[in-house]
Amino acid sequence: MKKKLLCFLVAVICVLPLSFAGCSDDEDVETNTGTKPLTLNLYGITNESTTEEAIQQVQAEMNQYTEGKFNTHIVLHLYPEDEYYDMLDAKLADIERIKKEEEEEAKRKKQQQAANQAAGITAAATETTAPETDAETYEDSGVVKPVYPEETQTQLDIFMVQGTTHLNRYKEAGYLSSLSESLANSSKILNRYISAGLWATVSLDGTANLDGTVTKGTVYGVPNNYVAGDYTYLLVNKELAQKYYYSAADVSTLPTLANFLDDVATNHPDYIPLYNEPVFSAAYLTEEPSLIGGVIYNTTTGFSRLTPRNLLGTSAFQTYWQQLYNFRKAGYITVGDYYAMPVDEKGNPEKVGAAFLKGNASIPEQYEEDYFVIPYANPFASASERPGTIFCVSTFTANVDRCMEIITALQTVSSFRNTFQYGVENVHHVVDEYTGMISYLNDSYSMNPEDTGNLFILSPNDTMSEQMLKLAENNWALGKQQLRDTITSPYAMFNFRIITEDNYKTDSYVYAEEYKAALEAAKEEQGSDFKEEEFEYDAPYSPGVFTDTILNELSKLSQEYLARIEDFEEYVGEDGEVVTIRDYIRSLRTEFEQNEYYKMLVDSKNADSPSAQYDSWYTTYGPQMSA
Repeated sequence: MKKKLLCFLVAVICVLPLSFAGCSDDEDVETNTGTKPLTLNLYGITNESTTEEAIQQVQAEMNQYTEGKFNTHIVLHLYPEDEYYDMLDAKLADIERIKKEEEEEAKRKKQQQAANQAAGITAAATETTAPETDAETYEDSGVVKPVYPEETQTQLDIFMVQGTTHLNRYKEAGYLSSLSESLANSSKILNRYISAGLWATVSLDGTANLDGTVTKGTVYGVPNNYVAGDYTYLLVNKELAQKYYYSAADVSTLPTLANFLDDVATNHPDYIPLYNEPVFSAAYLTEEPSLIGGVIYNTTTGFSRLTPRNLLGTSAFQTYWQQLYNFRKAGYITVGDYYAMPVDEKGNPEKVGAAFLKGNASIPEQYEEDYFVIPYANPFASASERPGTIFCVSTFTANVDRCMEIITALQTVSSFRNTFQYGVENVHHVVDEYTGMISYLNDSYSMNPEDTGNLFILSPNDTMSEQMLKLAENNWALGKQQLRDTITSPYAMFNFRIITEDNYKTDSYVYAEEYKAALEAAKEEQGSDFKEEEFEYDAPYSPGVFTDTILNELSKLSQEYLARIEDFEEYVGEDGEVVTIRDYIRSLRTEFEQNEYYKMLVDSKNADSPSAQYDSWYTTYGPQMSA
């Protein structure tokens, strides 16, 4: 998943699920005394310019902290994103292969020993060798230092994943350790730092609450706090609104805004009545915006029910397009930059009646003197974005709790987290002694801030935008507000299986049931002669059309229909009545829903259909309403 976050300025703070409080750098991070020396590895994503030499330098710097604090040595394995998941899958497959070979060799030796004993064969004496040392320390120039073991071939400890799609995939493959026990005990401080909404997206197999949180379930990863998406604000000129007796509440929706725009256009020809078009908020089941999904409101949570359907049939979609058509027809709209108010050729501000602007939580402060600044749409995190990057612990780890110590430090200790992000001071970056601002010296060590830990404890750097500086003021008050306001897509937690020709034998519910039925039939038919390891079932995919084909075809169809809506002009029908765009959309709905691929999408009898998958998932994991 490619994310567009740049380096953010972050103060040294703690993050509470619903409210946020500051803390000192090492507060609540206890030194783990009395533990044995341990080596852990950390697999992660880096940018293309990062060199192996730089990774080794950063590894040594991070170990200054982890060896002294936890008696733990870290080995960094960092790869570019386009290589990372292939490498990770290969590593996991290799570990499984080696473990299987070791198990088979142990089994062979045990059988051989049993056979020898049965035959009365005594094992021949072998030459003795000195045992390997298990010393935990050694002395160097009078200083006692710990001995850290080498990482093993079958060891994979901490690794990053991006988004719940990867999280679900590795969890279902059995590669993720549960972190729930650590979070309830040694790492419980993380519950104070990480957003409750983010925790919900990594708490799998749980039961949801109406507010978007999860009280039951198993946690399989630690998400990094981050700021995502944009607010959309409606700005309404205060002077004009007051002149025509409109309050902010009177102009907060498109239908009520229309009256104000009429007054502006009629009486103030030197004003732009409306700068930029309103947005339509929806969550899409397809990768690109389409007509398949559901409407999003500011009250939507990650567990709002949003069975994927045709948006043409929703009143919100119809109302939006009718109002947008009216605004366009009246000539009210001037489209420009959604991230700045318009200026003339000389750089002077244009006169604007109302505007739709996108940006972060700093916009109200910038414009509230001259405009009513009305939140129109909250930031939205799509299913592919939420919950961002997650630190997981594999089932092949040397020690879950010791891994959690490292992860906890990346979420709570700014100096340690800064090293992982920026590298070694005076080698990869420098720090201004007066402002604390970080400046890069080179790009030999380059990481994305959303991948390296809690953004809210990252130090500032000189590539930041002015907007992000605003978010960081007052211990990131506006940044924390934006995180709280961000709407999580109701499809983010939904473990949607997109069935393809390549994966249907492993991912299809339909194929799994057919395989099970065929297996049972073979057992019954062959009786005691049946050998399951020799059973083969290679029937074709019975629904005929794969899910990826359904979504791709509906995406293409959606673009055709959206283009037709854009090109629509009102006309008088045979009955003498004006056919509005709302009427037209209603007729398109009927036509769209007759499409064969749409019928497959909503086929409740096919367990693999997107609609059936979602309804089954929501019934099991969504909010359970009491009778």
